[in-house]
Amino acid sequence: MAKKKVVKKSAKPAKPQKPLSLATKKATKPPRTVAKKKPVPKKSAPKKAPVARKPVMVARKPTPEPELIQRKKGVRKATISSGIHDDKPSRKLGRSRIPIDAPLDVVFQNDIQAREAFMFLGIHSIRDLEQFNPDDLVLRLTGPAKLTVGRIRKILAMNNRCLSNDEEFALEFQELLSRPRE
Repeated sequence: MAKKKVVKKSAKPAKPQKPLSLATKKATKPPRTVAKKKPVPKKSAPKKAPVARKPVMVARKPTPEPELIQRKKGVRKATISSGIHDDKPSRKLGRSRIPIDAPLDVVFQNDIQAREAFMFLGIHSIRDLEQFNPDDLVLRLTGPAKLTVGRIRKILAMNNRCLSNDEEFALEFQELLSRPRE
């Protein structure tokens, strides 16, 4: 019979052990036993003034050179928006209680004049309303009223009449009508 050849496997290199964390070091140490001390009777000796201690200087670790510092994974770099902050952050309104596509008729159920204004402007949802600034809304609402009052004044002036305290406008308008056009 032939003898079997015994092939030895090459030994794997030993892995360097990782340093143990503080939690595992504490877990591996045996617990200390505390010896009970006998109570010492108090003496009525005069108290000494507390001794002023010198502050202890703790040596700091030298900071590594910038090229040796490696960025940790999972730490994000500061971006323009996250890295620059104002001294006083602006106060925000918080979470909205009304959805952006809510119909204005539902939100302003009790305010009939507001609903009429929205109907006049052709605005139907909160999204449409938020696109206007307050001054723009006032101009859009009052503009047609101003034009209507102007038309009323002109028609009265053409018929030799005027609104109360509006005679000056009526006279100027009649004079403007009487001029020949060139």
